[in-house]
Amino acid sequence: MYNINNPSNWSWSKAFAEHRKTVRQAELTQQVVNHLAGYPGKSDGEYDKLSKDKQDNLYVILSQIF
Repeated sequence: MYNINNPSNWSWSKAFAEHRKTVRQAELTQQVVNHLAGYPGKSDGEYDKLSKDKQDNLYVILSQIF
């Protein structure tokens, strides 16, 4: 059955637009995590080290951006 939301049915332009959006969201998320973690210079696994309060702040900031 044809499903318009299935990525295999997207046009190339829609697929690239979705890719750009996903990359942008990932970059912004990483920037916010780095900021909340105090720019430690190494971002791997920093989200897990954030306190619950800082994780909540992350979602507030991202919801305002997106």
